[in-house]
Amino acid sequence: MKEKLNLLLRSLETRHSNPIDLSLERVKEFKQKLSLKPKFKIITVAGTNGKGSVCFYINQILKHTNNKIGLYTSPHFFNFNERIVINNEKCSETEILKSLEYILGFENSDTLTFFEITTLAAVLIFDNHNIDVAILEVGLGGRLDAVNAFEPDISVITSIGLDHTEFLGETLEKIAVEKSGVMRATKPCVIGEEDCIDIIKKQASDINSIPYFFNKDFDSSVIPFDKSNLTYVQQKNLSCAIFSLQQLGLTELTSNLKEELLQQNFFGRFNRISTTPEVIIDVAHNLDSVKNLVQSLIKLGNKKTYFVFSILKDKDLSSIIQLFEKFPYQSEWLVSELNNPRAQTLTLIEQNLEKNNFNFESSDSIKKAYELALNKAANNDRIVVFGSFYVISEIFEGNYAE
Repeated sequence: MKEKLNLLLRSLETRHSNPIDLSLERVKEFKQKLSLKPKFKIITVAGTNGKGSVCFYINQILKHTNNKIGLYTSPHFFNFNERIVINNEKCSETEILKSLEYILGFENSDTLTFFEITTLAAVLIFDNHNIDVAILEVGLGGRLDAVNAFEPDISVITSIGLDHTEFLGETLEKIAVEKSGVMRATKPCVIGEEDCIDIIKKQASDINSIPYFFNKDFDSSVIPFDKSNLTYVQQKNLSCAIFSLQQLGLTELTSNLKEELLQQNFFGRFNRISTTPEVIIDVAHNLDSVKNLVQSLIKLGNKKTYFVFSILKDKDLSSIIQLFEKFPYQSEWLVSELNNPRAQTLTLIEQNLEKNNFNFESSDSIKKAYELALNKAANNDRIVVFGSFYVISEIFEGNYAE
């Protein structure tokens, strides 16, 4: 069944003339065809960075209730059913396949993009399970993203950064407008972004949404336990998750949270998977997320560091590499080209490393680059794997623990 699902998913990825074709019309049309009128509460989470973390925190908090919780995120690391989770259990390949095939049975289903049809499938599964709350992570932007075809009871905008500019606009202001599209009239929107406040306020005012801004309307004091071990970004994301649930009337639940909430690893988000040598994996893949990664690594203290790195060609490779110009610890880069049609070329990665006078060694696969790092690193050294979801997926293939 797994192979049958994977074959179908691969065909869906390539059949639409534009893999990314932002529009709500197709999804709205199929909502009607499928008679999809969700009765469950919906929390929609958008943002350049941090939206996966906020979804994770909300899900972790809500799992302690008697509610049935659906979680829809993207992309996945190893198996597609990581994207569709109910009460912390991944949906079966059989159920996902059945849902996809049902949608494909309708006329004009071939007009749907991969993300549109998989979003519809996820909501259809949640509806069939009679869940109480759905946490929906926006794939790209907000205003025209497939997730935004479903009406949220509360929305979250985690951050605004320069990413996917070819689809969302070349400026932070334009991207802020796109992300603000998840807001709804008379509904609360919780905002972690701290720099584009005026334009988000205007967007909220235009539609009579109710915005709440981090460090203005709420702050990290909503976290009811010692937060000194959390980075600033982790504190902000957790605060947004907690405050969102408070706006849904769950203040009592959030006031009793324990630090154990965070003990379950959020895979791929500054995740330490080994100690000798220290190995940290992070999906940081754009300027803001890599900047946060660099700051977090510096705070960890001095260790010789091996960066295992590759990236997609639509990212700002030059600026990302330059973020490491003042990295204070001895370092070496192990790089390769990803096995992905969107991969940045190895030649361009090497040229940028050379331009910045960084020591590096190239391999013919990112997995071999990681193996090379393991061979080079002493027990007290540090290996940092980053650059893309695909980097981690290719290296670990599901086997990532010590």
